[in-house]
Amino acid sequence: MFTEEKSNTGRQLELDVARGLAIFFMILVHVQLYFSKEEVISSWFGKIIDFVGGLPAAPMFMFLLGVGVNYTKHEEPKVFFKRGLMLLAGGYILNFLRGFLPYLINYFISRDLSFYYGALVQLFNVDIFQFAGLAMIFFGLLKYLREDYLTITICAIAFALSNIFLSDINIDNFWASLFIGLIWGASEYSYFPFLTWIFYPLTGYLFGCLLIRCQDKRKFYIRAAIASALFFFGGIFTFNWSIGLQSGLNTDIAYYHHFFTDNITFTAFVILEVSLISFIMPYIPKGLIYLMTRWSMNATPIYFIHWILIGWTALIIAGDSLSYLSFIILSIVIIVISNLGAEFYRKFTEGSSEVSKRVFFKRSKK
Repeated sequence: MFTEEKSNTGRQLELDVARGLAIFFMILVHVQLYFSKEEVISSWFGKIIDFVGGLPAAPMFMFLLGVGVNYTKHEEPKVFFKRGLMLLAGGYILNFLRGFLPYLINYFISRDLSFYYGALVQLFNVDIFQFAGLAMIFFGLLKYLREDYLTITICAIAFALSNIFLSDINIDNFWASLFIGLIWGASEYSYFPFLTWIFYPLTGYLFGCLLIRCQDKRKFYIRAAIASALFFFGGIFTFNWSIGLQSGLNTDIAYYHHFFTDNITFTAFVILEVSLISFIMPYIPKGLIYLMTRWSMNATPIYFIHWILIGWTALIIAGDSLSYLSFIILSIVIIVISNLGAEFYRKFTEGSSEVSKRVFFKRSKK
């Protein structure tokens, strides 16, 4: 089924659809989290939104980040280091734009000190950009050291196990906890600590190592679906029902600071979802595949833009105030504006790149 050399190097549309769906689910759950009434959140409708914004969203993003490392054209360690530092800085820039400024404006309007302290907290939140940056830097280190698959597997398991022992260690100092929160969930403001979430990019990388060398994708995904279904349902039954361990789906903090058992079941769900998407690809309308592919390609700017929209919309629309219809309308508006903004950004950067190339070649000729 596999070749020693990379053979399946084209664009994997099932991965684009999976990432596009993750973007859609992510925006829905974030809008619900900020603006929906409690009656909406606690309804069957809200619980469905909460679920699809959980397993098929952030774990999928991070798993596909690892898969994508196999498909990148630039494998030099310095490229990963540079990309990681840019993502890390971008995370704090996003914190400044989406959280710090709106909270600061609320403080100046109301003179309520809680908004002032909230602005400082928002500035140093450990969100998915910060984690993605650390993950890319770690991949750069793996590339530099030329580590093999066994070492990467050991790293994934070792980090997940160490997270179990460190997760109960909370730091009393507020500022120290924010920075240590980059590594483990030392505070409630650390939403994507490294030790909790690095399991997904590393297992995604190992999955991608097989996918890119696969000669029979159908057979590969059939086996992946069977194995992942066994691990997911078996894990839920064993860990959460039989043993009674807390699931990462129980609460928000449990989701962001989940443990090794959830790493296993969440990863299995992600692989099962990708496998199922690959089976139904022939039946998905081409227009929808194209849209999901565009969203997949624009994932970073869409993420950036939608959070800024939510952060500033919170100045106008009160939290926990939207009914079903108003929630749906606001979600559609944010999805459309985020998509259009990301497309504009892509075309602008591509145009700037072309201009820079022309100037460079003109100067070279002179």
